[in-house]
Amino acid sequence: MTKEKKSIYQHAGEWGVPLGLYMAGAAAASIYADVLPFLSILFFFMVLAIPFLVYRYQRYKFIEDDGFTDYAALWMMGILLYIFGTTLASFFVYLILQYARPDFMYVQGQTVIETYSKIPEMRDSEALHVIKRMVDERLMPSPIEMVFNAFWFITSMGSLLSAITAWIARRQIKRRPLPPPPPPEQ
Repeated sequence: MTKEKKSIYQHAGEWGVPLGLYMAGAAAASIYADVLPFLSILFFFMVLAIPFLVYRYQRYKFIEDDGFTDYAALWMMGILLYIFGTTLASFFVYLILQYARPDFMYVQGQTVIETYSKIPEMRDSEALHVIKRMVDERLMPSPIEMVFNAFWFITSMGSLLSAITAWIARRQIKRRPLPPPPPPEQ
């Protein structure tokens, strides 16, 4: 009895969970990078690795289907991976921003104000005045606004990156040559 192959939707749903946890880890590294500076380097490399992870999943599906997966199917699978992964990561990021670091945006705004104030060209800039006003009047984005903005950005960019990784994932499968047939018996 042959094992039934899973559809791209099943694979994307299953593989979206580890991808989402990975994305949540990357986002947590970014959020806590001001407390532990080495996390900014970790965040950088984790974000760079995301398209490679998606490629790996697409390539696995292509090989599983013996090279008969269409480009459009691999691209759709990549888009779904980004959507499912970002949905899961968004949940964890919301929890962090809402409960663990509710002042995160204001701390970042204050850091920008302090940095811009030290730069002579920026001291009287409109950008500095706008950020000061946003911090003073508590107009910084809420955690849910940040999560939704990040969700749309990541899924949009993921859709574009999936087009590239799907194209690369469809490269020819290197098949091992068949062994020579045994010599005829005489």
